[in-house]
Parts: sequence; C-alpha cells; structure tokens
Amino acid sequence: MKKFVAVMIFAFVAAFSVSICSAYYPHDYYDGDPYYYDSNYKYIHGGNDYSSFYLDLSSIDVQEYNPPHYQIAAMIVGYGGYFHKVYKPFDTVIRYNWYTKETYYQNDYGNWIKRKTEGTDNISINARRMADALFRAAYNMDFYGY
Repeated sequence: MKKFVAVMIFAFVAAFSVSICSAYYPHDYYDGDPYYYDSNYKYIHGGNDYSSFYLDLSSIDVQEYNPPHYQIAAMIVGYGGYFHKVYKPFDTVIRYNWYTKETYYQNDYGNWIKRKTEGTDNISINARRMADALFRAAYNMDFYGY
C-alpha cells in the first residue's frame, strides 16, 4: 500500500510540474497560429492580449511611386487574443516622405494625418514597424534605416 501511495504522489508531482512548465513556455500562444510559419505573411507586431499582426505579402499594392513620395497599401491580418481566433483582415494605406521620414495615414473622413512615429510608446513603435514592414515588402529596403 505504501508503494502504491508513493507512486501516486510521484506521478501527481511529475504531472503537476510538467503542466506548470508548459504553461509558462513563452511561445505557447503561437500553437495553431496559421500565419506564424507561413512565408506569405510577415510578422509586424504583437498586441497586449497575445495577438499578433501580420502583413499579407500578396496584397502589397504600390499606389504611388514618385520619389521622395510613396504610397503603399496592403492587407493586415490579426490572430490570437484571449480566444485564439483570426480577426477580420483590414486594409491599410500609408503615405511616405523619404526626405523627412514622415508617414501619413487616412482617417475615417478621408483626411491624411501625420502618423506619430517618434517616442517609445507602443503606438509610435507599432506605427514605425508597420510603415517599415510595408516599405520593406514593396522595395526590399528599410524606410527608417534600422
């Protein structure tokens, strides 16, 4: 009886320690992510709720090529979140000024607004990443030079 209890306790401790270790594995939320290993999608950035945003490389559309002015459109796909689901893809259009290193986006009213890309907050960092990902996909070079 003592051996049986000892084996049961050992099995419980072993199973519990394995489940704890796997729960904190840093890349668990990529399991089942249909875009993470797909070469047709380029990872841009992650969100606060374990979501990931990808650039659909087949959707790159250079709408204006007039150096130093560029305009690029593409489809962005999101995956993840607390429920690990695919979000509705959305289009993004970014205007670039190569000389001033400024980017612009179009708001809901059709007005072009300068995108905040300076600073260390998540909004400006993600705006830089998205603008650089589109530019790199279209021209195979970095817009911001890093």
